[in-house]
Amino acid sequence: MPWGYGAQGMQVRLAIICLLLSGMALGSTVAPWAGPLAAQDAGGGDGDDGDGGDDGGGDDPVEDPDDQDPVGDDPGADDPGADDPGGDDAGGGDDPGGDDAGGGDDGAGGDDAGGGDAGDDDGGAAGSGSGGDDDGGAAGGDDDDNAGATSGGGDDDDGAAAGAGGDDDNATGGDDDAAGGRDDDDDGAGDLDDDPGQWLLAGGETEAERAALDARDGIEADGEGFRYRRGEFVALDLAASDLAELQASGFTLVETTRLGSVEGTLTLLRGPAQLTDAAALDMLEALADPDTIGFNHLFDGSSVQTRRTRASAPPQRVACGCQIGLIDTGIATDLAYFRHITLSQRAFNAKAPQPRLHGTAVAHLMAGTRANPAARTRIFVADIFAGPRETAGSSLALIKALDWLAGQGVPVINISLAGPRNPAVASAIARINRRGHVIVAAAGNDGPAAPPVFPGAYDNVVGVTAVDRQNRVYRYANRGQHVDFSARGVAVPAIDARGGVRDATGTSFAAPLVAARLASRLARPDPAAARAAIRALEAEARDLGPRGRDPIYGAGLVGGGE
Repeated sequence: MPWGYGAQGMQVRLAIICLLLSGMALGSTVAPWAGPLAAQDAGGGDGDDGDGGDDGGGDDPVEDPDDQDPVGDDPGADDPGADDPGGDDAGGGDDPGGDDAGGGDDGAGGDDAGGGDAGDDDGGAAGSGSGGDDDGGAAGGDDDDNAGATSGGGDDDDGAAAGAGGDDDNATGGDDDAAGGRDDDDDGAGDLDDDPGQWLLAGGETEAERAALDARDGIEADGEGFRYRRGEFVALDLAASDLAELQASGFTLVETTRLGSVEGTLTLLRGPAQLTDAAALDMLEALADPDTIGFNHLFDGSSVQTRRTRASAPPQRVACGCQIGLIDTGIATDLAYFRHITLSQRAFNAKAPQPRLHGTAVAHLMAGTRANPAARTRIFVADIFAGPRETAGSSLALIKALDWLAGQGVPVINISLAGPRNPAVASAIARINRRGHVIVAAAGNDGPAAPPVFPGAYDNVVGVTAVDRQNRVYRYANRGQHVDFSARGVAVPAIDARGGVRDATGTSFAAPLVAARLASRLARPDPAAARAAIRALEAEARDLGPRGRDPIYGAGLVGGGE
């Protein structure tokens, strides 16, 4: 009888059928694993944020800042990089607040935004009361920005609508800045303990808040995205005949100021209503010197991150024993931390200075904690941010501040601001620089691939970047040939406007260390002495990164023990 017939054949055929069915079952069980594995591999490398280095294969010529967590972590939760703000990294590991957009567990049923989970993920549309760490969740513990929470909410970040969030900015409770909770700082710096990726701008605004307020206040963006006062222009040394011609063409003279130290005349104009701002600027540049005319740009305090620290007092440090100028926010002059130095303060956008965290912290880094036995330390502070929001940090105020500080005879002026290349501001800096004043400015915190920001990127300004305790560059620091020196600027112990101790991070907090070092070498403005002081500091600086001067660390580290 042929094979396969009869009882024995039937048994064999049944065994084969069972084996086939088992194979089909195993195939349907194994196949789903392919999706998550592929998703985890997508994005490549080690899960760093696409800034080169370890991402997408290959090696960077310099170390990948994503692998450099300042002091383990940046101020706040986890760092963008190996770990992104609040959790892990976009494009590889996991995303802010839990999981990742576009890498690790994305959209493949894992823990991602838009998935079915209400727990630890970004953007989950979970129902109320569900959610541990979700960004945008309706409730839950450690949720990040704009949660819109209607209940719960331990540590929720910016924009929580209700629910008494613990440590968050602009929430309704807890320790939030400008929120009325205990220990709040209405100082424009924000409490970034929970989300180091959330950057607050001048006045403690989020990006969304700023856009709405700018529309209200008549603030526009130029072709490069920098903010300026709609229809307003600043000019230096505008001839009377040129002014008359402009007025005949519909321009309005708003203000004229005679400058003593910068020398010349500072003029504020408003363009004709029938012209676009770009067309009005073209007309100005065609008539007068384009190197002295620009929009009335609005500069920002170089964005920073701060977090409260458990330290009861900052580390002991001797004051610079120098005379130095500072253009920033106002400072809290009544704090005990400033009793060992002399402070002079003036406002240029308001009737009186307004103490805020940024300026207070920067001034404290110059002042140290105890007097210098060799010489008295005197700091002159020009506050260009107090006053109406629509003109805070304006080019007009900045030029007036430069003129005042130069008139005080300070040899070094620290400017921890960031903004565009502005011809009128550049001309004012060049004029006092020729008289021997050294300008020191923060390199900026827009990231290693960002374009230069000013005044730190001007050739005649000393640009300073920030490093951490391990002398690794701050991951968000701007890079370029304009970087002259490095100094400690990551998790720097500093004081806020209420005298509280905070860890502060940003190139803003590195610049004053270099400025104070230079000022301690200069008794008065002197062009030759200024050049010699900068050369001496270059020789003293500790080389970091590639051998010699480089666009990441400049000439090297200043004040390594501070």
